[in-house]
Amino acid sequence: AVVSTQSTGITFSGNNEQGTKEYVLDLDLYGEVNKEKYKMLASDRSIQLCLTRVEEGEYWPRLLETKIKCHFLKTDFNKWKDEDETDDEDESANWESMMNNMNIGGTELGSEDEVADSDDDDLPDLEDDKDIEKLE
Repeated sequence: AVVSTQSTGITFSGNNEQGTKEYVLDLDLYGEVNKEKYKMLASDRSIQLCLTRVEEGEYWPRLLETKIKCHFLKTDFNKWKDEDETDDEDESANWESMMNNMNIGGTELGSEDEVADSDDDDLPDLEDDKDIEKLE
C-alpha cells in the first residue's frame, strides 16, 4: 500500500492480496495538515495515521471536508482529546506525585511517631454457630 499526504488531502493506493485488483482512495481533509509531519502504522488489515494540523486553534468539526459518513474511517477514542482538555501534561503527570507529597496532619510519611489507626485494633472473635442455635 502507498500513502501519499498533501496539505489538504490523503491518497491511499494498493492491491488486493492476489495483486489482481487495485484500490485507490482520495480523501479531502477539512483543513490543512503538515504533510511532512505525520505518523503512520500499517498492518495487513488497517492503516493508522496521526496527522498534525498546520494552524493551531479551534478544533475541526470533522476530519473530512465533506459531511458524508465514511464506513471505512474509524476514530481511535483512546487517543481522543476534547477541546476543553489541557495540553499541559506536566500537571496531570505530577498529580499523583503531588498528592503523595502532601503533608496532612503534620507527620512525615515513614516516621516512627505515626498515629495508630483505630482500624488496626484487634477484632473480637466471632461467636460459634452452636451458641446461636441455643438461642433459637
